[in-house]
Amino acid sequence: MLIPFVAAGCVNVSVAKFFIDNVGMNGFSFVVPWATPAPIGIFITTNFQLIALVFVAIIILLDAIIYLPFLKAYDKLLCDQEAERAAELGLESDGAATIAASTSAPAVEQTAAAVEPTAAAADSKPVADQPEPASDASAKKDVDGLKVLVLCAGAGTSAMLANAIKEGAAQTGENIASSAGAYGQHTAIMDQYDVIVLAPQVRSYYNDMKADTDRLGIKLLAPRGKEYIDLTRDPAGAIKWLRENLD
Repeated sequence: MLIPFVAAGCVNVSVAKFFIDNVGMNGFSFVVPWATPAPIGIFITTNFQLIALVFVAIIILLDAIIYLPFLKAYDKLLCDQEAERAAELGLESDGAATIAASTSAPAVEQTAAAVEPTAAAADSKPVADQPEPASDASAKKDVDGLKVLVLCAGAGTSAMLANAIKEGAAQTGENIASSAGAYGQHTAIMDQYDVIVLAPQVRSYYNDMKADTDRLGIKLLAPRGKEYIDLTRDPAGAIKWLRENLD
């Protein structure tokens, strides 16, 4: 908006000078209250000249032409953001139902107070549920392999990605444990994990979390909307994406 804001002012002054020099419009010779609407104020300050009304109509038209392409670009940007947000909210609301209906892999269990990690086995045997992680940092040393915590706004889409990571670990033989939870429930247990992934809904918290994850030596990742959705649908790709971002 800076470009049309500056350009419109310059054009208005230039047109006013043209009307005063060549058309016979009076200069602005009266001071009106600052709250007076501009078209009315111009008509008064030129001593009620009718040509001033023509001047007002012309600069309104010119200003509209100047602003129009910038307003269209801004409107397109807002529409794209709204569509992306709507897709993310729709995915989150359908996440729990999708996981419950899935028979290809066991669901990632959630609790309101804490997140329960599940280790993925390197062979084809079923993966046993792990006990709830202890709150101290020493528990991290007792588990061999990479541990990933996925966070979203309501534990819906995060469960989808955590489930995909667990399934991909079983397929590729990687020793990776994945858990899911809602942002805000992670503070007491985040030191139990090697990697934290932020879903697009909570990606705006990236900078807030970065100081804590850097202090604890945790890798913080934040994929964007389409990339995140693709990862939830591609278990092997999710494992590959983790490895690439850890290098």
